[in-house]
Amino acid sequence: MERGMIGPVQLAWTVAAPDSGETVARFGESQRLRHAAMDPARAARFATGRSLLAEVLSALTPIDGIRLSSTCEQCGGDHGRPHVLGDRLGVSVSYAGDMVVAAAARLDRVTAIGVDIERVTSSEGATLTELAALFAPQPPPTLREWTLIEAAVKADGRGLRVPVSEVGLDEGHLVLPGGFAVRMPGRTAPIEAAPAPGPAGFAVSVAVVPAADAPR
Repeated sequence: MERGMIGPVQLAWTVAAPDSGETVARFGESQRLRHAAMDPARAARFATGRSLLAEVLSALTPIDGIRLSSTCEQCGGDHGRPHVLGDRLGVSVSYAGDMVVAAAARLDRVTAIGVDIERVTSSEGATLTELAALFAPQPPPTLREWTLIEAAVKADGRGLRVPVSEVGLDEGHLVLPGGFAVRMPGRTAPIEAAPAPGPAGFAVSVAVVPAADAPR
């Protein structure tokens, strides 16, 4: 397991490995049941993500008693993104094959976070031609731009309801060093996204929703 940080966001990453479920269970019964219902490969990734969340959360607060919810915001099913219950902490997890990255931040300077990881097959600046149809008539993004967009969509919280082809990146940041201001359709509150530390051979980006009183 390796660690990093950018602005107020703590990160950790490692390769997925099987787990007895002990770390998952400490976050609550719903997390244990979700882990138990998965096939071995998914269970390993899920458990590793929860183990990484324990690592990054412990850098922010004592985690005894912290519980997570995975309730989907759209349908109410137990398959959504993780949320911390009963504390002002934001978390996010992303997967690229067997590599897992987790991020966490206190919800004071920011009100939501998202993280994305993608494997680098040639370079971070390589254009993702396989996304040409999705972004037409605009040119498709580079790999790095795609991770920034994906992280921003996670922080936004609307998921697939956001047309990613309409998400734009502008210079300027408030809380993420080297970050970009994200233009998000159907949204007026700002989002920032920035390249973040991560494992060799992968591109990691983090996005946050700055708090209303973040310095301008």
